[in-house]
Amino acid sequence: MKLRTHTCRAVGCQHVISDRMLMCLDHWRMVPAPLRREVMEGLRSVRREKSEPALVRYRGAVARAVAAVQEKQGRKAAASAGPSGSLFT
Repeated sequence: MKLRTHTCRAVGCQHVISDRMLMCLDHWRMVPAPLRREVMEGLRSVRREKSEPALVRYRGAVARAVAAVQEKQGRKAAASAGPSGSLFT
């Protein structure tokens, strides 16, 4: 049986990971711990309840996790770019 895979859900990441994972390890570690717990609890609720409200909560947590990684990456990129503009123009 072939292992099912997909790409990491973080914007721009092309790491191929197991279907059992949401993001590659590097990006998953960028998600704040309370939000990681919310994603995992949401997944457990979907599996347990098999209901539309549980699925909506899970999808919301996933969207917030993806947004959190994107925001953190944006802050890192801005910080590494340094100040904008020149002192001499």
